[in-house]
Amino acid sequence: MAAAGPRDRSPTGKPPEREASQDKPSDEAPPLDAVRRKAIHQPRDKSAKGFYGDKGMVDEFLCEHVFRRIVADVDLAKLRKGPTEYIDSKSRAVRHADMVWKAPFRDSWLYVVFLFEAQSTVDWLMPVRILLETALVYAELAKDPEVRKRRKLPPVLPIVVYVGTKPWDAPTRLEEMLTEEAKAFLPFALGHEFLLVSEVEEARALTRADTPRTAGLRLRYARDRAEFDEALAVLRELLPEDSPARRALVEWVRSSMIEEGAKEEEMAKLQELEDLASPVVETWWAAERREARRKGLEEGRQEGRRQGRQEGRQEGRQEGRQEGEARGRRLEQRATLVRLARRKFGSETAEGLAALLEGAADLEGVAEVADLIIDCGSGRDFLAQAAGALA
Repeated sequence: MAAAGPRDRSPTGKPPEREASQDKPSDEAPPLDAVRRKAIHQPRDKSAKGFYGDKGMVDEFLCEHVFRRIVADVDLAKLRKGPTEYIDSKSRAVRHADMVWKAPFRDSWLYVVFLFEAQSTVDWLMPVRILLETALVYAELAKDPEVRKRRKLPPVLPIVVYVGTKPWDAPTRLEEMLTEEAKAFLPFALGHEFLLVSEVEEARALTRADTPRTAGLRLRYARDRAEFDEALAVLRELLPEDSPARRALVEWVRSSMIEEGAKEEEMAKLQELEDLASPVVETWWAAERREARRKGLEEGRQEGRRQGRQEGRQEGRQEGRQEGEARGRRLEQRATLVRLARRKFGSETAEGLAALLEGAADLEGVAEVADLIIDCGSGRDFLAQAAGALA
């Protein structure tokens, strides 16, 4: 599944060259021109764009991930789509955002712009890409007569919806990409940050699916047939017949089945949400899906063993594979906790948690720390309680 990044086309209509899809980020920085947007040419990326092109899904997403942390008097009832095509004033290249939504503040001329990007692979250059795209959005907003009159800009919130399955371990803000020496120039540099939401992590944390979006997540990342069928039943009941998300969900399942070896001509029979209860899908769950999950689990275990062995050698451990694997699991647990803390409380709290975890003898308090991330209302309170849990 290729990344859904910026994509250009020239005013002459000639398509730009597409970047090669990669499963993991390269260690070499591509030239700046390579950071331009490329076309969404993978079915799952197109499906994710369609899913968040549904007003109901975006409304639910914003209530869950944005307005729990940002107290703003924004009227989501007036949420509407914004333009996704922007022209670079210098190069005259036309660039496209995946999804743009706007909502006004109540009793004010001001509005907030939500810039959505669907991303399927971990990309360490994501802060740069988001910065370029946000700048184009602001340039477009500057044409608004009300903005020009007041000489004040509306806020733009960049949101990266990560639909990949590997843990996101790349920066989410430009500041994290700077060397220690370069950070001395931070007052003159941009610390631009985007909100990162990993769908697979969110789906795994769900205990029930009783809304359109949670049911959509459970269906797309279902681990067994029962979970899939439960989510499908909720979606058939709650999703309006004209919802764009219906088509997007069918496209996601269909592309998943093709990736796992199903025949495209058979998949063409899946057109409507109701078709996902057909014998074709039942066969998929009984065979291809099961085998793919088994293979993925085994590959994950092998990767964990390799990581564990490498870490064990670096620290001079002589106990061999078992100790290395154990350390690999502890490192993965630590990284997950720090990532979740950063998503909720920000980078400063995440760094504080990383220091606590580094000094902890073991991670017996992992479950309690994970609960604290959900339960605590502030980063300060969280760190205080986490210190006690890991003592």
